[in-house]
Parts: sequence; structure tokens; C-alpha cells
Amino acid sequence: PALLLCLIGLAAAGMPYQGLFHGRPRHGFVDGGARRAHQHAGKSLAVAEEYPSVVTDTFTQNVSHFDDTNTDTYQQRYRYNSAYTQSKNIVFLLIEGESEASERWAGYPGYQWLQLAQKHGADAFQLEHRCFGQSRPYNNLSNTTLEYCTMEEALEDIATFIQGMNDKFKFKDPKWVTFGGSYPGLLSATFRSIHPELTVGAVASSALLTFTFDMWEYAWSMEETFKTVPGCAEAIESSFNHAQQMTLDTEGRKKLNTKLHLNPIFTDDTPYIEIDNFFENLFAVFQDVVQYSGDGRNNATMKGKGYKELCQVMTTDADDIEKLWNVIVWSNSKDEITITEFPNSYDNFIRDLRNETFDDEAEGLPNASNRGWLWLQCSQLGVQQTTDQGKNIFGQIIPINYFIRLCKDGFGDDLMSAQNQYDRTSAYRKKYGTGNYKATNVVLPNGSIDPWHKLGFNTPDEAAGVVPIAIDGTAHCADMYEQYDGEPADLAKARGIIADNVAKWLA
Repeated sequence: PALLLCLIGLAAAGMPYQGLFHGRPRHGFVDGGARRAHQHAGKSLAVAEEYPSVVTDTFTQNVSHFDDTNTDTYQQRYRYNSAYTQSKNIVFLLIEGESEASERWAGYPGYQWLQLAQKHGADAFQLEHRCFGQSRPYNNLSNTTLEYCTMEEALEDIATFIQGMNDKFKFKDPKWVTFGGSYPGLLSATFRSIHPELTVGAVASSALLTFTFDMWEYAWSMEETFKTVPGCAEAIESSFNHAQQMTLDTEGRKKLNTKLHLNPIFTDDTPYIEIDNFFENLFAVFQDVVQYSGDGRNNATMKGKGYKELCQVMTTDADDIEKLWNVIVWSNSKDEITITEFPNSYDNFIRDLRNETFDDEAEGLPNASNRGWLWLQCSQLGVQQTTDQGKNIFGQIIPINYFIRLCKDGFGDDLMSAQNQYDRTSAYRKKYGTGNYKATNVVLPNGSIDPWHKLGFNTPDEAAGVVPIAIDGTAHCADMYEQYDGEPADLAKARGIIADNVAKWLA
């Protein structure tokens, strides 16, 4: 899935620091860990590291590639890294996604796409996704503007950008390779399918290529992972079941207030949407740990922030609710954060999601990107992570109706009625997400622990050069990060397969 948590603003968003925002870190699937490491060391991401070979520029794009009556244009931000070029007309493009594009991903030489750029003497570009960061079709995120924030438009942005760079840099018979992870992995794979004339291949890490409105498979995958640790799944089931029962009466709610340090507290008048929101926030803490277990994305995941360590916390002698609080504290502590309360206001959450202004310039204010990601989910991708799969260790705590309500509250009843959400996401599923993927020269790595792998593509086609890779013991976008000591053994093998295929495309 590309790029979007920082401490400032999270309580206002109704979320604890640690949790994900609908399966996505608040600064993107790929970049969130790197960004957190800088911010919580008291550094600004913009000046934390300097890459002299990286130049930031903009490219003029049409606001609409499909509506001839709209002649407006906007400036799409990109970065160009010339550190490795050997003027061989080999060009790599890192496609960004649901967050502001960070300079680190354009310049840090340890990341795998830049390792390959160095090996092949490639010119390296990074392209920011429309409606995120500084790439703004219009200078707001109103519903009217968001109608231009679609996969179709983003894919045509990529095509126009490649053609524009060919002209600007006078590449002759260039061999372009695209890279992307998570949602940008989807873009990388889909771009190769619809515009094979513009590239020679694509690496699409953790790419969701089967869309489903209700993604109950996510929680199912988490349960499978926790069941590999003796006693862990049972402990989680007991704790979540106990918490669910305690929301049903006054005394139980008072105990949850005390033991989980809820803010705001539950009362007898607390509406059920706040209860659903509480469980979504709690579930997100567990999501965050599983989704990045075994990844080299930051010091936390490389040094003990993983599902096995979470299971150690859950299988102590503490009572069921204390275990949940201990997981919250432990998970935050791995990112050097001290947490003293569990923010949980649905109203504050919606207030921030309704903010139609861009705030990405200010560190710690990811609300604009959160709104953009929710828009992509509600109107196109679906992939809402529920616990609707029947009997499971988390219980029926997060129904699809929670997300339907959230989309309505975020964008309005008229635009996001339940029927409109279903119709919109069904149309995108038929166009891009049936799971019947056809292309040539594509590598599709997925981590075995990553819950998103349930929506990946796993059918190899040797003749077409479609190469799925199942990476044992890793999770989301693990193949994209730098190598680290003690990483899962299968990761090096997967990187080798990726490198071999890229070399084949460029031969």
C-alpha cells in the first residue's frame, strides 16, 4: 500500500496514537513508520535528512483527463533523484498514494527500489498522488473536488507524467519500471495492465487486486496469525468478549472507563455509534501490530514490535481488560510514546474528517490525508475492515453499518447513502478489482502475516511474466524496506526474485 501518525491532533481525531486509520497508518501504508521515527525524535521530516541528488519540481496535469469541458490544470509534485543515472534510458518511478509524498522515499539509498536503481544506473522519479500533499486539483477537499480524486484520474496522471518526462529529459526508447506498495501497489499493477506501452514492467508490493466492500477477511487473517501462538487467540477472544459484555450495563461501562482510561468516558447515555467507534479504535491497535510484524520499516518493528510480542502481553496473569490496556501501553512504548488515556470521541473524529482544507504542510496534522483515504474507501475501494465473518475471536464488534454511517457522516447522506456506496464500490470492483488480473511482466509480493494479502493476486502466469511471491514471516510491503539484521529468512529470497525479474525486463 505508499505513504501516511503523529501525536499532535490524534486525540482530536478521536483515535489513540497507536492505532491505524482504517487499516492505514496516518502518514500512509509505507511511510508512516519512517515519519514517526523522525517526529518522535523531535525532528522535522522535511529537514531530518538531506538528499542533494533529489530535486523537487511540479508537472502540469489536467484536473480531468476525461471531461473535455473542464480545461483546468493543476501542479502535481514530483521528485527526481539523479544519484544513480548512467544515461542508459532506464527509468524507475515510485508511485505514491494516500498521503503526502516524503523526500525520504525519493532519496534514502537503503530502500529497495533505489538499491535497484543504483544497480541498473536508473533515473529515479517519485510521483505524488493527486489530492494529497501539495498535488491539489483545487485548493480544498470539498465533495466537488473529491470527485476528481479517483483511481482513473490518478492512473492517467501517471501516463501523462511518463510521457512528459520522456520529452523533458529526452529519453530515447526508455525502459520504465514502476514501483508501489499497498494502494500504490494496486496503481502500479493496474497501470501495467492498462498502459503496457509505457513501461517494461511493474513491482506491486502488497497490492489489493480483489476489492470487497466488507473486508471481513482482514480480521480472519489476524485470527489465523494469533492462533499460531499457543494461548494467544483464546486470550484475545476472552478479553474482547469481556469488554463487549461490559458495554451493556452501567457498572461495566464504569469499569471500562477506569481500566482503559477512556476519554470521553462512557455513560448510560453514550450512543452505540460511540461503542462501535471504541471497538474500532481498540481493534486498530491490534491491526497496527500485526500489519507490520517482521517489517524493517522502523526500529520498533525491527526490535520487537510484532504479533508474537503482543501475544506475550496478552497471555499474562492480568485480568482481561487490564491485558487490553497493557497492549495499548506496550504498543505505544515501542514507538517511544507514553500514553495515559484512550481518546475515543466519534464526534471529534467526524469533525476533523469534515475539514475540507489541506493541512499537510503542518507536521502532525494528517486530517486532509485521512479525509482523502476515507473518500477512496467509501467511493471506490470499499475494503472496510469489519468483524462480520461470523464466529471469531474479536466478536461482532465492528459491523459494516459502522463504516456506512462513517461515510455518510464524513461526506453527507445524499452523496454517500448506503446504496450509493454499494453502487460506487461495485463499479470499481468490476473495473479494477475482480481478482481476474491480466498483465505482463509484473511481480506481486505479499507477506504471509499481512491481512491485506487476502485480497492479493496469487496465480502465477509464467508465459506472461506474472510472478506472485508469498513471503513467509513478513507483513505489509516488507520487501520495499532496507535489509536489516535478524529479518525473516524468506525476505532476502523474495528480494532476489524481484531483482531477477527487473533485470530480465531491462535486458
